[in-house]
Amino acid sequence: MNFPKPTETAAQLIAQYGPKRTGPYVKLRPHAEFVRELRHNRASYDTIVAILRERHGIDISDTTVRQFCRDVLKEPPLKRRGRRPVPPAPPTISPRPAPKPQLDGPQIAEVEFLDEPDP
Repeated sequence: MNFPKPTETAAQLIAQYGPKRTGPYVKLRPHAEFVRELRHNRASYDTIVAILRERHGIDISDTTVRQFCRDVLKEPPLKRRGRRPVPPAPPTISPRPAPKPQLDGPQIAEVEFLDEPDP
């Protein structure tokens, strides 16, 4: 196994072994006008991805194309319409049962209806 020399710094090691980072949308920038024309003709992002994959061999996602159109081509995001308010349903009025007339005075249990305890 190769161990790094103690004199090498972290930046040197990263430069030597780390992958080279590319800028954003490197694959899409050469095709910016083509993508702009497709979007002008109202092509969906999925359609653009399929065309770029088929004709140019570029393997990217529809999310990347969407972000590219917004960031690089300065395409404004669509404004979403809010949900339409649901009209309130007409209140259903159910007839209430007639209240029982209240008797004035204390309520006393009738003794003949009480069960006697078993001895």
